[in-house]
Amino acid sequence: MNRFNNRYSELMYHLFYEDNWCSLNELSKKTGYSKSTLWRDLMHTGSTLPPEWKIERNEVQGVRLIKPKNGTIEELWFHLKSENTYFQTLELILFNKGVSIKNITQHVHVSRSTVYRQLEKIEEVVKSAGVRLTNSPYKIVGDEKKIRRFIMQYVEYMSGDLNDFISTFDLKEFQETVLTLLKEYKTSLHMGAIQRLAIILHISNIRISHNCFVTIPKAVIEENEKSKAFEIAKELFPFMEKAPFREKQIQEIFFFSLYLMSEEMSLNRTQELRYIRSRLNSESGKPLSDFLGNLSREIGLDVSQDDIFMYEFAQTLRGINFDLKLKTDTRINNILQFVPYFKENPLFGIIEKIGRDLLGEFSVSFENIEILEIFMLVQASILRKKNQMVIETALVCRSYVEKDYIREVLKHHFGNQLNIYVMDFSDIDSLFRKNVFDLLITTDLGQLINIEHIPIYKVSSFPTPSELKEIKMFTRKNFIDRYGLNPEILYPFEDDID
Repeated sequence: MNRFNNRYSELMYHLFYEDNWCSLNELSKKTGYSKSTLWRDLMHTGSTLPPEWKIERNEVQGVRLIKPKNGTIEELWFHLKSENTYFQTLELILFNKGVSIKNITQHVHVSRSTVYRQLEKIEEVVKSAGVRLTNSPYKIVGDEKKIRRFIMQYVEYMSGDLNDFISTFDLKEFQETVLTLLKEYKTSLHMGAIQRLAIILHISNIRISHNCFVTIPKAVIEENEKSKAFEIAKELFPFMEKAPFREKQIQEIFFFSLYLMSEEMSLNRTQELRYIRSRLNSESGKPLSDFLGNLSREIGLDVSQDDIFMYEFAQTLRGINFDLKLKTDTRINNILQFVPYFKENPLFGIIEKIGRDLLGEFSVSFENIEILEIFMLVQASILRKKNQMVIETALVCRSYVEKDYIREVLKHHFGNQLNIYVMDFSDIDSLFRKNVFDLLITTDLGQLINIEHIPIYKVSSFPTPSELKEIKMFTRKNFIDRYGLNPEILYPFEDDID
């Protein structure tokens, strides 16, 4: 769906990321669009920005995006998408039983020729989702599960307010009922699951009102009809649109239970991790074990030793296996729109290649959404390791006042990352007797300290931002060197010290 909005969203992404003046030459290199195209887009986008957002242009410095306090890129994207007539036309088609050209021109306020151009693009997007767009009237047809999945992708991509979107039942009452049932059935769901379940239920209600129903094989229902998810789904029947026949109603209830089942979470993480690792040591777990082994060698960290990574990674694989087994598609995630900005990161390509080479022969494939999820999990694991890293630091100052102030400044900026040992100049010999120190920070002007075996960073009595930034750069390099990491795969947003 990003193709409807890709130029504008990409332009805003880079301006938001830089948070400073950018020349048109820089933007052209980063986006691949010509300067004239970018200038035209800037003029158009500047007139459609939300309140408190502004694009400033300067003949010498270039352009920059002015954003309000706490403004996020998702908020900006949502506004731009809601103003985009392509999305307005698509929404009209998705949430109605069928629309005509006249309906579209009246509701979206565009010309007939514009509508026809939009419909050509919409048809391409619809086709890529495995369904079709009919005309006279215009509506989506095909496998009902794929249609609902496509609508779900649209809703998540637009990232709107659930309270504005859900109209077929009371959202607050639904949330409270689900929480009560989860407690009653002694089960738990992943973070954000109730909101996602509310969306899919509302979509199902709309489709049922259009006389469009899902079909689930009877054998699948019989195999899972005793599950907690199915029992909970039946309890939620009052929130569901009524189907004309009992058989169709059961299928609809079971369809909802599939999404509920995919969101279930183990109540005992320790037991779950024990089970995951036992599977890795089995013959059936060899492809996964090889995947993790190759991934760990590529990045320089053994991610299989990270409990948090292993648990979350297993949830991603569980979702894939769940969809393969039950012939459905419950994968839901609004991070898909970020794929274009991370596909060029070497780690994204590493995950994609290892997954293709090792898991393809076992009928498991990673699509962009799974690759990006694993990308985020690996980045979190790397950053977790970085945050746990302790650099043994000697601090040598000229006075107790200086020592006390600089130590607290370092703690303020680096937290527990620097384990600081305060020394007097008379203690310098201990730096030669002990090999535990990674770094020396000092206010010495150069006359007294002559050490070569560890890095020395000199700071002023009142350390300046540039001095602290040099230490920050050292901590990053120390982390990379310590584990032999490829610096290009690290999380790209390095926070500089102001």
